[in-house]
This record gives sequence, C-alpha cells and structure tokens, in this order.
Amino acid sequence: MSKRNATKNALPGSTLTIGLDIGYGVVKAVTSDQVVMFPSVTGHAREIKFQQEDLAQRHPGDQITDDEGNWFVGDLALAQLPTGELLRLRGRTANESTMGNAFRLRLAKVAIGKLMQGMWNRDIIHIRIATGLPTDHMRDAAELKASLLGKHLIKTDTADLIANITEVMVMPQPYGTIFAMTLTDTGEVNRHHAYRRTGVCDVGTYTVDLALDDEGEYVDSESGSVESGVYTAQERIAAALERDYREKMPFKIVEEVLRTGIFHANGQPVDYRDIVQDALAPLRSATLNLISEKWQRGTTVDVLYLSGGGAAFVVDDIRAAYPQAQLVSGAQLANAYGYLNYARFAARQTE
Repeated sequence: MSKRNATKNALPGSTLTIGLDIGYGVVKAVTSDQVVMFPSVTGHAREIKFQQEDLAQRHPGDQITDDEGNWFVGDLALAQLPTGELLRLRGRTANESTMGNAFRLRLAKVAIGKLMQGMWNRDIIHIRIATGLPTDHMRDAAELKASLLGKHLIKTDTADLIANITEVMVMPQPYGTIFAMTLTDTGEVNRHHAYRRTGVCDVGTYTVDLALDDEGEYVDSESGSVESGVYTAQERIAAALERDYREKMPFKIVEEVLRTGIFHANGQPVDYRDIVQDALAPLRSATLNLISEKWQRGTTVDVLYLSGGGAAFVVDDIRAAYPQAQLVSGAQLANAYGYLNYARFAARQTE
C-alpha cells in the first residue's frame, strides 16, 4: 500500500508543505510531487532470520527507531508480526489524547521518512503540516499540534534526518475533502465550485465523519462522527472465514475478500460476495443514520461529497437517499490533498 514518486528533497533553507491524513486505517501524505500511503499499524520489531535485505527493499521506510525502541510499521508490520502484536488507533478511549497523539507522531515520522527517503547525516528539513482529526475528536487538536511541533529525529531504514516542524494546522478530517473541492492546488478559491452548503461524508476504517460548510463557515451542529467504519465489515468477514475454515485469517486476506468478494481456499476461488454484502450492511446503516441525524432529508445540503477508503462501499445506498451525493475522484486521498490545498491557501493569505 506504499506509493511514491522519485524523491525530491526540499532545497536547503526552504520549507516543505505536507498534507497529512493519519487515518485509523491508512496514513496518506502528499506534497507537490509525492504520494505516500501505508497502513496505520505498528508493532515492536523482531529479528528477521532470512531475506532481511529483500524485505527491506520490498517495504522501504517501514522500520523506525525512536525513544521507545525499534518498530515495524505499515505493510512490513502486517506481513511479519502476529496479529496480537499489532498496535492500531481505534476509536475514542480515555487515553486517546495522550496515547493517540504519541501514536500519530510515530506514524507522521514514518511518513516524513518515506517522503525524504535517501536523506542522511541528520540534515535538517523545515516542514509545515496540515492535518485533521475525526470531527468529534477535535478537542484533541491542541495536544496533536503540541506533539508535532518542534524538532524530531527521524531514523528509519531509508533516512536519518531532523524534521523541524514549524507549523501545524488541524481541522475536522472531512474538511480536507471540502478544501479539495473548494480550493485549487495552488491555494486559490475554486471558482467552479458554485455550491453554497457543502456536505462531506468521510467513510473511514473506524469512524464515519460528517462536516458541513455553509459558504466558508463550518457548521458544528450539523457535523459529527460515529464510531463505525469499514472495520465492522472486516470483523464479520473474518468471523465467517474462521467459522468456515476453523482458522484465523491474516488481515491481508480479509481485506482482499472485502475488496474482491473472493476467497482462495487451497488454491481454489470461493465466492464470498453474498457474505461481503451482509457484512457491509451495518456500515451502510450507520452511515445513513448519521447523515439522517445531522441533515435529515438533506434538503438544504446542495452537494454531498463522499470520500474515504470506505466511500465506494456505501455510495449506492447514499445516492438512493440523497441524490446530490457524489463520490469524489481519488476518494482515499481527497482529505490529504485538501489539507495541502488549505496550507497553500493559508500561506497566500500571509504574503
């Protein structure tokens, strides 16, 4: 799930701007010329006894060292660590603010390391970050800013540098999609966006988030989150596979069944499409219920953008109830690009 273009390190003395979407399921980081994606999962590193160099080449930047030890991250963690050793952000807990932001900082360091792959010698890179939190978790924004700001040593298998994060902008996660549509990639107002009241439904791994913008003004009473998401379908598919084959299946296999509807048992394809549809029912219901709670019939919402990694799973149901709904292009990256657009917009306001 890692994707990136050729590294172009920021010039000495310049500042790199990053749109950073640390989702519960996938981290997405974008700059003017790069895209990085990897699963939001970590685990304590373990000794690899064979093919160490091949694994490092297959999963570049997925090994990081910090004050808490050595870690596997992303695809490397999923491939090499038992399920019980994997750590994830998941929902809102009593220690979400402290633990969650420390976890997000590690993922942010990994993302920066991947973007700056090949930068060594503890060189310093200055960075501005625009990012987001689930709508109902925005009270943690100050703590997230505090954890990200300042100088951080980033030591991975592909980079060794100092990230000097000089500015952090935090907004409700789905607002990234709003800015992806209402601003251009140069940070200007998109004159082709003619809607007054713009709604976004961001369908993620562990939360579904709504945000409503009324001609540039955030409407808090008509925005919110529900602790649901793609994981509800993943859990049901995993349970069905364990019931049918009496063994726990790796996350990668469960995800493949969710995306394709096919499970390969002993080398033979097995049709799981009906089970997948049943597994998706709670996600679709939770999404519709949240929209109905906040926007009722949606009469006053001019456009409803659907974004996030789970948007494609609910689009038909949402369109049936809300005909103004649109699945945005590149739905999984929409928030990250919107954050980047906003950072550029904010920079233009200070020129």
